[in-house]
Amino acid sequence: MVPKLRFKEFCGEWEEERLGDVAEIYKGNTLSKSDLRDEGYPCILYGELYTKYGEIIERVYSKTNRTDKNLFRGKNNDVLIPSSGETAIDISTASCLKCDNVYIGGDLNVIRCNDINGSFLSYNLNHKQKNSIAKFAQGVSVVHIYGDSLRKLKIKIPSLPEQTKIADFLSTVDDKIQNQQDKITHLENIKKGFMQKIFSRKIRFKDDGGEEFPKWGEKKLGNICNITTGKLDANAMNKDGKYRFYTCAAEYYRINSYAFDTEALIISGNGANVGYIHYYKGKFNAYQRTYILDNFFYDIKYIKIYLDKYLHKRIENEKKAGNTPYIVLSTLYNMKIELPCLEEQTKIADFISSFDEKISTEKEILEHLKELKKGLLQQMFV
Repeated sequence: MVPKLRFKEFCGEWEEERLGDVAEIYKGNTLSKSDLRDEGYPCILYGELYTKYGEIIERVYSKTNRTDKNLFRGKNNDVLIPSSGETAIDISTASCLKCDNVYIGGDLNVIRCNDINGSFLSYNLNHKQKNSIAKFAQGVSVVHIYGDSLRKLKIKIPSLPEQTKIADFLSTVDDKIQNQQDKITHLENIKKGFMQKIFSRKIRFKDDGGEEFPKWGEKKLGNICNITTGKLDANAMNKDGKYRFYTCAAEYYRINSYAFDTEALIISGNGANVGYIHYYKGKFNAYQRTYILDNFFYDIKYIKIYLDKYLHKRIENEKKAGNTPYIVLSTLYNMKIELPCLEEQTKIADFISSFDEKISTEKEILEHLKELKKGLLQQMFV
């Protein structure tokens, strides 16, 4: 009943309480996307807990002009948990409201804390109690968590001053994570802006002597490289394999044999990550619905930058109504690529790659911060 990591001014064991004994539990009332307006009263719909908010809700993004007297109004320190969703784990998501007079939509449980810091409770429920909450979920295709079940949940809590200290500390960590994410987004937006200007020729590079490069040309992708596919099933992977194994996922796996030894662009041919592009030089293998582009006559990194910008649009334009997007050979082979001379391609690739390197470094810092938070959560709660 004592956490591994603790602020030195606190001592003594934490107390175990039933949630229903230390908080009141309500349910939000019907609000839908059709009720949202550009102006009006702040409101939260249940789906937004998955897409817009973390453990703490400092700012509410949606608004409604409904003023029905039966709408539920949340207040500062309330903790929100979805009452329905797709999976038991996903539904076990808590967010603490840090403002008053917010309309709470249906399918949301509202935990109104009496003598508990709502932010502390939110962090606690999202970490230590997540699996315990999931056990209360009922249903198959759609799962539900009811207030009566949440009231039975046993939680371990310290004194209110220690709760507040923990919540404030973790909130500071979250601020650092958000600031880092904002930094990455800012760099990505700058990169996107430069790419737009480069490909619209509003920005042109010059040669080392300060002279203009020749006008751009255009060729089909299939005429400037070889395009093949992998041959293996997705289950051919081996987690301890010696070589990289590319499927249609955004990450790569491992395998014990290789079919390619080349510098290539590897493109996901279908699924949620259709059109995702890996660059790799070396020995690797690939899934049968993954396209391998190699033996380029032009700068391969320039081609990747061009495809990163325009391939998804081509895939979307070829998509038939109701169909899941996928790539056929002609999608790639017949795609027209705008080509400056090789020297300008290299200058463009080096320039854009410098942003990619900065973004990659900042993402590593972001992952470090997330791992730090994860470690703190493991040690600061009982």
